[in-house]
Amino acid sequence: MKPAARACWRPSRALAALLLFVAAFCAAAQGDATLCAHQFTQARVLTQFGVTPSDEPPRRLEAAMLAGAAADSGKANWQEVALPYTWPRAVLPDATAGRAARAPWQVTWVEFDLRGLNGLSGLSGLSAAQAEDAYLYLPRWQTIGRIAVYADDRLIYRSSGDVVWNSFNFPLWMPLDGDGAASTPLPSVLRLRIESLTSAGGALSSAWVGPRPALEPRYQWRRLLQSRISEIMSFAVMGLGLFALLVWLLRRRESIYLLFAVYTLFMALRGLHYYMGVEPLPIPSAWFGWITVNSVNALLVTWYFFVATLVPKAPRFVGRALLALLAVSWIVTMPALAVFPPFEAMAPLSYLLTILAGLPAVVTIAWVAWRQGSREGILASSVGLVDLPVAIHDWLMQNYMASPEDVYLWPVSTTARLVMFIYIILRRYVGAVDEVEQANVRLAERLREREDELAANYAQLREVQQRETLSRERQRLMQDIHDGMGSQLMSALKVAEAGKLSEPQMAMVLRECIDDLKLTVDSLEPVEADLLLLLATLRYRLLPRLIDANLRLRWEVADVPPLMWLDPRSALHILRILQEGISNVMQHAGATELRVATREEALGVSVILLDNGRGFSPRPEGAAGRGLSNMVRRARAVGGEVTWEATPDGTQFKLWLPLRQEHMDGLADSTLSMPATLA
Repeated sequence: MKPAARACWRPSRALAALLLFVAAFCAAAQGDATLCAHQFTQARVLTQFGVTPSDEPPRRLEAAMLAGAAADSGKANWQEVALPYTWPRAVLPDATAGRAARAPWQVTWVEFDLRGLNGLSGLSGLSAAQAEDAYLYLPRWQTIGRIAVYADDRLIYRSSGDVVWNSFNFPLWMPLDGDGAASTPLPSVLRLRIESLTSAGGALSSAWVGPRPALEPRYQWRRLLQSRISEIMSFAVMGLGLFALLVWLLRRRESIYLLFAVYTLFMALRGLHYYMGVEPLPIPSAWFGWITVNSVNALLVTWYFFVATLVPKAPRFVGRALLALLAVSWIVTMPALAVFPPFEAMAPLSYLLTILAGLPAVVTIAWVAWRQGSREGILASSVGLVDLPVAIHDWLMQNYMASPEDVYLWPVSTTARLVMFIYIILRRYVGAVDEVEQANVRLAERLREREDELAANYAQLREVQQRETLSRERQRLMQDIHDGMGSQLMSALKVAEAGKLSEPQMAMVLRECIDDLKLTVDSLEPVEADLLLLLATLRYRLLPRLIDANLRLRWEVADVPPLMWLDPRSALHILRILQEGISNVMQHAGATELRVATREEALGVSVILLDNGRGFSPRPEGAAGRGLSNMVRRARAVGGEVTWEATPDGTQFKLWLPLRQEHMDGLADSTLSMPATLA
């Protein structure tokens, strides 16, 4: 399979698997097909006004109690109504709303007749047997108040959570035998007692009664849609918010991550009331409502500033106006101030004002993003445009203008916000990677150009250095030949012209000149800091002369450390010094044996020449001959020194050389003339 086809095949398989999972889940949500559950779409309703709210509903009902209440309320009979059933809610709070303790309350009775269910599969026989497997499932009951369930006038359930939030978003799911402590038959009549704030209105969905295996999948599916998705999404957005906050701490200049972190915080706060309230709240209900109501306004403000970072030309005055609206809302609805009626009375109006304020803000920034062609801005503003109908739908449900069979869409729409942020993060990440790759390419090109430039400069420098090195070596060789062999030949020529040079003397002069030339050539060979190799070269060149002079050579050279500073120029100095020393032994000492030895010392090495001749008494340096002076100067040129010492058996000459050459005295070759043997 081609890569492109494989890339399309994998997402297709994932989508197909997801669709199969959803289909299987929906099929399971229908329950067992062999069992039947009855859906009540009709019920009898009785409303009692002006009641006093009570935390404890009656444990048992009496017919006289219901009849008396109905008579007092001016309603002689129960009313047959269709389910879902709603009673209106006041959108605008009035002066009589006041505090919950002083506000008028009502009780709404809803009655279901179960006597016709005996023929249902799975319920037949339960009237005579036990009813422990029969359940009541109510997808939604919503009001500000409490609910109690009676089976044949016996209390089997009552809500225990907060009066505002316990009925908001949780389906009612309970066995018809109550707590199951005693064996009871299937009840004949079910009654719901809904005690609520009159101005808050209420809503009741259709009701289901049937075996647990038939109803539980429906209940689980409904609970997933109504509360669990919201809980899951809240944790998901908090995780993304924490991630965005960490990114912002590392990249303080990009405020978009901080804004999204704040945005996810308000999203999590806004989502609390979708899955909290069944149990008592950890904080007072008034403050919980203040947080949930104002988190909507805070979401609108942070969303606008978040999108404004993606759309640089977004109008700033809109954001400032929304921020002012948020500040006013936070202050005037604060429970501690009690400026307005309680939040449960103000919530419909507050949400409506938020929608009316958000509509022009969303449309304005969406239009600006479209004009600028910003993909990220268009995506973020599109999420805002999607949120508008979602907010309107949820507001209609909150005020019972939409069917209570529906679900609140805000938790589901959170997915769009998560997708938006993930897309923006991935887009920025991919963009950053592309920028890094392009920067690396540019850097590589610049580095290649610099390398080529450095290579060209290095080649030119090497060429210049080679020319300079050749020039220096040529000058050095010319100078050395001129001062050494040339001087010696000139001296011999003058003596020969005067008729004072015999043939043997002429041969010796020529032989010395040839040896001198060979040593000069040998100094050009690489010695790699090896003094012994240099001494071996000297031995090879001078050994024939020593044999001709009947001078026996004792070679006692031992291994010594390498001299890292040894180069051709220094090698020639050392050869000249030792050549002069050996020539002095051959010409003046009258010796029959010459010992050549090396020795390692503390800071250097020594080359020692020891003969068994007549001895030698060196004169002061200023009175020394030309040959000795040149030896001293050459030793100083390489950082070493020469010494002579008379011994009982002859004369010892020592050349000391340093291991490390910290400083070398400058020495012009023009001052180092080769000593003429005939001078």
